[in-house]
Amino acid sequence: MGLSQSMRAVCWFGPGEVGVVEVPKPQLERDDDVVLRVTSAAVCGSDLHALHGKIPKLAPGTVLGHEFVGVVEEAGPAVQRLSVGQRCAGAMFVACGRCAACLAGRHLKCAAYAMFGLGDLMGGLQGAQAEYMRVPIADMTLCPIPDGMEDEAALFTGDILATAYTGCVESGMGPGDVVAVVGAGPVGLLTVACARLFGPATVFAIDLVPARLDLARELGAFPIDASQGDPAELLRQATGGARADVVIEAVGNQSALETAWKVAGIGATVALVGILVSESWPQSAGNAWLRNLSIKTIVGQPYRHRQTLLRLIQSGVLQPQAIISERVPLAEAPEAYARMDSRLTLKPVLKFER
Repeated sequence: MGLSQSMRAVCWFGPGEVGVVEVPKPQLERDDDVVLRVTSAAVCGSDLHALHGKIPKLAPGTVLGHEFVGVVEEAGPAVQRLSVGQRCAGAMFVACGRCAACLAGRHLKCAAYAMFGLGDLMGGLQGAQAEYMRVPIADMTLCPIPDGMEDEAALFTGDILATAYTGCVESGMGPGDVVAVVGAGPVGLLTVACARLFGPATVFAIDLVPARLDLARELGAFPIDASQGDPAELLRQATGGARADVVIEAVGNQSALETAWKVAGIGATVALVGILVSESWPQSAGNAWLRNLSIKTIVGQPYRHRQTLLRLIQSGVLQPQAIISERVPLAEAPEAYARMDSRLTLKPVLKFER
């Protein structure tokens, strides 16, 4: 296969198996497509679900990844808002932007909905951890990066930063609230940064890893080390007896879910930002009713919020690139996956040097 027709990509081959292999370079398939030359792609926590085979209908050989920035290499004749050579950040999923669901902001109901790099269950699009990718409905999916803004500053606007901000908006948090963020991983840390924009009295970050809690403190949170005792009791000690008005669960596992229920006060909102696959509710529906808990499941909405987020980044109010823990060449992607899976690194970003 000639160099002009092939590229390197991170592919999934089975539970626990990812590798960098040569695959066919994508081509334009529809008039509204763009072929993007990827310059940076991040490894996301949901990619770890794929790594462990928790995503149904994920076929061996699938190119992974859905957090990306790049340069337009080729554009179809129907693409109107983008030009060859333009730097862009991508959304994690595709939607048409024109149907009734999209116009109402309910992009998950769009008939064209598909997510990059998570297999046939999510629409079958190949992912972004590759030298090139095909981007459908490009005028909608891609967002130009403002002049003067570094690529890495815009990298997370299409997924985890948008998810963190969506969780804050949809939780209804406001001035004076006690907010607890369960998990100081990438999404949790960005949730801390976004929560400060809504005027809460205190934002608590709950985790087990001291380095992550240190970074949460730098971003404006009061850290709670769950290895030092019951997080609910530690929070009550810090607040003079109160529990949280708003809880953001930002991990997506059973332990974090149980912690979120423990720290939630009467009448609290619990927003589930972490991806939950097979976890059980910590309490019965009756107990949740008696505590008057409002439970919200959160899917990030980049199309609603990315322009706001870009303005906040441009002004210096948000600096999401602060959570990047390492920058590695594409060839070292499997090792980066292993480090992230073992919590030895926070947020690796793959760099594409040609």
